Amino acid sequence: MKKYKPYLSLGKTAQYFELDVVLSAARDQTITNIRQEEINKGGNVYWGVIITLSSETQLANGPETPIFSTTVQIDLDKPAVYKTVKCIVRQKFPEGQCAPPADEESDIDFDDGNP
Repeated sequence: MKKYKPYLSLGKTAQYFELDVVLSAARDQTITNIRQEEINKGGNVYWGVIITLSSETQLANGPETPIFSTTVQIDLDKPAVYKTVKCIVRQKFPEGQCAPPADEESDIDFDDGNP
């Protein structure tokens, strides 16, 4: 499993889409924020799920390479406007530390959602 790369699965219920995300991180990191918003990238528009990792809050006695799993609910009306969900993993570091590496991301089409 590549560190920070989100692995995605998309399901669909009668009320919403469920985006399941699994990713690994550094030992001293945990998920501090998950948000959804429109993303414009390379002339294309996506529905975005942005997951932020930070070392400001740490797991006590956590594993060497923690694996995080989360499920995000997405409104059923999004496929009318967006074809694809883009999941981005960002790293946030305290001031004074090295600049964070580039974001890791994965895409999944709404058509791939299991009924």
